[in-house]
Amino acid sequence: MLRIHGNNRKEWLAALKLGDHQAFESLYLQYKRQIYHNLYRLMHHHEVAEELTHDTFLKVWQLRETLDSDRSISAFLQKIAGNLAMDYYRRAARDKRMQEELIRTAALHDPAPGEQLERAESQALVRAVLERLPPKRRAVFALCRLEGKSYAEAAEILGIGVGTVNDHIVKATRFLRAELAKHPDLHILVVFQTAFYF
Repeated sequence: MLRIHGNNRKEWLAALKLGDHQAFESLYLQYKRQIYHNLYRLMHHHEVAEELTHDTFLKVWQLRETLDSDRSISAFLQKIAGNLAMDYYRRAARDKRMQEELIRTAALHDPAPGEQLERAESQALVRAVLERLPPKRRAVFALCRLEGKSYAEAAEILGIGVGTVNDHIVKATRFLRAELAKHPDLHILVVFQTAFYF
């Protein structure tokens, strides 16, 4: 099996560009857990994360001839996975059944059944407010504020600059605080501390 790192990296990359299945298997085996883990932290849904992991590697296979030997393969994979996650949420924003499934799955993490009604109301409000953000700003906010990733990590995942991440965070936070301040009766912070909703 061709190794991705070390002296064999160029050999591996050349083989992958030519459509070598062994080279692709090396890539898949080395990075599948990392990609799945990051997607699961975003989606909170096992089947969706698995599907998007599969789609990520399918996309890499389709784009293999464009791989840059000077670019981190991990960053390339993360950017594709991040774009696929954003595409999924864009579809969910247009599909009520997908929205309900995402919220239902996230609700399984709730350890306090007595708060279900308030949590449901809070989730609906947060989702509605976040849906009003531009898609990339939503993704940046989710990665940094809800998932705890650094600006540098978010920038790598989404393929943008750290300065751009900071700009999105400032604008998203200002907007969200203003909107959520209109609803002090709901426990918004509980939602923010437990899951990723938009």
